[in-house]
Amino acid sequence: MENRTGRKRLAFSCAGEGFGHIARIVALSEYLENEYDIVYFVPDTVRGFLRQHLGGVKTVVIPSFHFVLENHSIDYVKTAAGNISYIFQFEKIISGIRSQLSDCRIDAVVCDFEPFVSRAALSLGIPLMNFSHPGILIKTLPFTPAGIISRLVARFMTPGAQVTAFCSFYDGETGPVIRKEIRMQKPTAGNYFLVYTKQDSRKKMFKSLKKFPEYRFEVYPGNDRNFAEALAGCRGVIAPAGHQLISEALYLGKPVLAFPQKGQYEQTVNARMLQKSGRGMYGRLRHAERDMKKFFTLIDKFPFPPDPFERFCFTDDTPHVIDLIHRFVFENTVLTEGTPVHTYTYFDAFLEKMTLIQERLNSSRSSA
Repeated sequence: MENRTGRKRLAFSCAGEGFGHIARIVALSEYLENEYDIVYFVPDTVRGFLRQHLGGVKTVVIPSFHFVLENHSIDYVKTAAGNISYIFQFEKIISGIRSQLSDCRIDAVVCDFEPFVSRAALSLGIPLMNFSHPGILIKTLPFTPAGIISRLVARFMTPGAQVTAFCSFYDGETGPVIRKEIRMQKPTAGNYFLVYTKQDSRKKMFKSLKKFPEYRFEVYPGNDRNFAEALAGCRGVIAPAGHQLISEALYLGKPVLAFPQKGQYEQTVNARMLQKSGRGMYGRLRHAERDMKKFFTLIDKFPFPPDPFERFCFTDDTPHVIDLIHRFVFENTVLTEGTPVHTYTYFDAFLEKMTLIQERLNSSRSSA
């Protein structure tokens, strides 16, 4: 495929589990589409979302690892069975994507937690930037089996690259990327709570919500109302602990009661850090009624003081991310044999945490 525009040709790739990954890519593309020729390497599960927001863009369908959920929990046996074929065909898949990258004459790849395109790019000597939220699990030190597995998965999904940046409302190299339709909203204090619940936990959630007839709830997905408008107008949010929804709610100043899916360690960390931020609560589905009651009682008292030894960002950091991508594309040349590729390790995270703690202690001494 010949590049007739003279512009750099950029490839985005992302995971297909949920819509947080593709939502970030859509938000970034709104800034970048006039400066680069972009090709989207995405799973079929999110291609409709991409085209709904960006129109008839060029896409290449790729495989995607996925979770199997039952009763608000990951079924690891069924998840392994559903993904085992990708492991056996791993090299074959990468070989096919390598051909696609070559045919599209890609100059650089930005990957959001996706293992196939990233490795194909590295094998071709195409500059690679890892940019995601789940990769932040590499910074954690989990002791539970789910935590250990999740950290190993994060390492697998985030191979060594020329640039690695994690975006998050906590502890990230950048803050959250917020979609245009969210940025355009003007928050108002509504008289209802927005409830986002997946099908596997909906029955339990509805049973708990019925215990509070004095409150009004708008439930998504399935509501015909514009979601961005509903989020901006609600009093608070009750949802799983997905990073993108929490980030968008916090950006709009909405308190969040987050119920992490059992066994999904990333959501556990998200909910834990949400509570440390002072802007929401960590909920447990088995105690949903108790946690909802507490959340409703505290709703007008948020935000509380954040944990001083954590780093939080509740604003839209998209311009910073765009600057990182520009510098990545134009400062990196095609990789050659022996070119160093940085692999983010827990040692990097440890140094960052020690530096933050020292900064906070020095600030406390200065204030005293």
